Amino acid sequence: MRKGLPLLSALLITGLVSAQEVIKLEKTQITATRVERAELDIPAGVETVTKEEIEMERQYNISEVLEGLPGVQATTKNGGYDVRLIIRGGGLKAPYAVREINILLDGVPITDPDGLTRLDFVDPQLLEQIDIVKGPNSTLYGANSAGGVVNFITINPFKFQGFKVRAGYGNYGTYMYRLLYGGNNGRGLFYNTSISYRKSDSWREWNRFETFQTTTKLGWLIDDSSSFETTVSFTKSDLQLPGSLDKDEFEQDPSQQTSSPWRRSGRYSRIFFWSNRYTNEISENLTLKGTVYLQRWTHYHPVFGRVNDGGSYVGGIDAQIELKHKLFGKDSLLITGIQGRYDHYNSKRYTYQLCKLINGDIDYCSNATADNQIEYVLTDDRGLLYDDQKNRNYSLGVFAQETLKPTRKTIVDLGIRIDTVKFDIEKVSYFDLDYVYNRTYRYYGPYYIKYTSPIKEKASKTWNYISPRVGVVYKWTPDLSTYATVSTGFQTPQDSELLVNPDLDASNTVNYEAGLKAAGSRFYLSSAVYFMVTENEIVRTYTAEGDRMYLNAGKTHKKGFELDAKLKVLKGVFIGGSYTYYDFKYKTFVYTDSDGNRYDYSGNKMHYIPDYMYSLYTVGKLPAGFKFRIELNTWGSYYADDANTEKYSDYKNITNVMIGYEKGDKFEISLDIRNLFDKKYASQYLKTDWGYNIYPAPPRTYMLRASYKF
Repeated sequence: MRKGLPLLSALLITGLVSAQEVIKLEKTQITATRVERAELDIPAGVETVTKEEIEMERQYNISEVLEGLPGVQATTKNGGYDVRLIIRGGGLKAPYAVREINILLDGVPITDPDGLTRLDFVDPQLLEQIDIVKGPNSTLYGANSAGGVVNFITINPFKFQGFKVRAGYGNYGTYMYRLLYGGNNGRGLFYNTSISYRKSDSWREWNRFETFQTTTKLGWLIDDSSSFETTVSFTKSDLQLPGSLDKDEFEQDPSQQTSSPWRRSGRYSRIFFWSNRYTNEISENLTLKGTVYLQRWTHYHPVFGRVNDGGSYVGGIDAQIELKHKLFGKDSLLITGIQGRYDHYNSKRYTYQLCKLINGDIDYCSNATADNQIEYVLTDDRGLLYDDQKNRNYSLGVFAQETLKPTRKTIVDLGIRIDTVKFDIEKVSYFDLDYVYNRTYRYYGPYYIKYTSPIKEKASKTWNYISPRVGVVYKWTPDLSTYATVSTGFQTPQDSELLVNPDLDASNTVNYEAGLKAAGSRFYLSSAVYFMVTENEIVRTYTAEGDRMYLNAGKTHKKGFELDAKLKVLKGVFIGGSYTYYDFKYKTFVYTDSDGNRYDYSGNKMHYIPDYMYSLYTVGKLPAGFKFRIELNTWGSYYADDANTEKYSDYKNITNVMIGYEKGDKFEISLDIRNLFDKKYASQYLKTDWGYNIYPAPPRTYMLRASYKF
């Protein structure tokens, strides 16, 4: 006879605990160690954003939930679903989407094998918890986890029962709606289905956003020891990209769209996602878990100089064994498994179709010449075929982690992983894009050059890497622990980066970290100090024409300190805050560009990494049903370029406020105001040899939101 609780009973107890506790100070998560464990027992820097904390936010853009966390830079350059996410410097090189961070959705990897993640199909209105593991974690999650791991956990079909309606309205023509229904057949089959919609006309020109998402989840409790879950979702997401501004444009009118010739950029995507997960507790000591998933995405993506029209099939498997056993007479846990992913990507890029030329003519963009360049595009329609690219990317990893308890107060994690990542890329180009200075019009502008015969390129690379890790936790008391860890990670180039620079190599990082954690009924504290050494850091620079290029820096050193604290001052009322200190430098970084110019950034600080960040807040849920949240976020100054010629320091004292009322879990209404004092600042302020790259942050925005559960 089994001594453990049946799965259904465990789920019901979890639900009751969550309902009775307004804000949990002691948190647990599954992502850091692949098994559920309290934060105080995890030898790593982690953040766990709970359901209660998420529901205090607007839930329109994921960055709203992540900003203010120590070690996490979360902003949006383009509104809508767009998120600029950086964790301890990981993700810095990404011009769009998320890179160097392994993203999971309900434990299922949604990061491509080359390390790129799109967040357009993660629905903020369905989030129930977010697990964040900071720093390299390739031991458990493989390549492209150098910055960390983020697991977005959505509403569980076993927990939510009933019908809930939510609607919100905000300024700048902003709306959000969600319908959620959950039920069961009384014989172990649980389900929920949701339909959500978000739309905004935005405060910037050419920045309209609209998305429709639907998700259905089924959960089957096969018996007391096994379960099966399947998720099917579809997303239709359209976002116009207003582009960056130069310094004068930002000062004069940050709401205007870019003056770049490519001022009709956007991303219009369709995503189908299907995942299946099976869990079987074979015995009290042995558990098997398996996941199979498939993602199909397509997009129409006008960007710098080209119109992308393509898509990909991304699929994978994840099998895991958990074995409780005795080692040297002590209780131990072995977790071992295998992960495989495959990316089948096809993309055709086109010239823009219709342009205004520098002499004033309206013509096909492909008819521009060196004497009569493109002034700006008039539509986002595609023209002639620019190039045709096919990628076949694979990754395979085998991992094992042994958790020991040599003493009553000590936990030791020993892990290792072996990974293989392979890229096969083929590209046929029919056009090139060039810039030239026109003396007649005193204009430096672009034009297309058609090759006399197609240019064929191939790139094939394979990386093999071993990622060890050791972590130790010492529990001084049940409420206080310290930890130390040495972890590793490796980062492959993205396929598009390899085509720009075929000599790019993967980077590898070693992280040395120690920290202290404490949690009680009235307080929570988590702190960490770390030192990371990265060899062959992949960095983004620009050519003289403004095109992106990627290089390996020789070595970087990243030192940091993080603090997160919360204190209960009254029943249901808390004050808290976070602090982050960064000292990220290029130890060696010397390169020569195609024009023969030599650059030496050795000893310089990395751009866009502030000297410090802090967040202060007070949050409360009163017995009468009223609730509130007031938060203030500040970044210290950061360099706008790797040459360290200019600093930006206006990201200060950004204040967000929420007030609301709720009646149990039946009814809720809230007013959320972001950037309360309407401060003008930039979410990204960068400088290159050819100008500024500034993305203005949103002005004051508000959202009135209400929900009702039938």
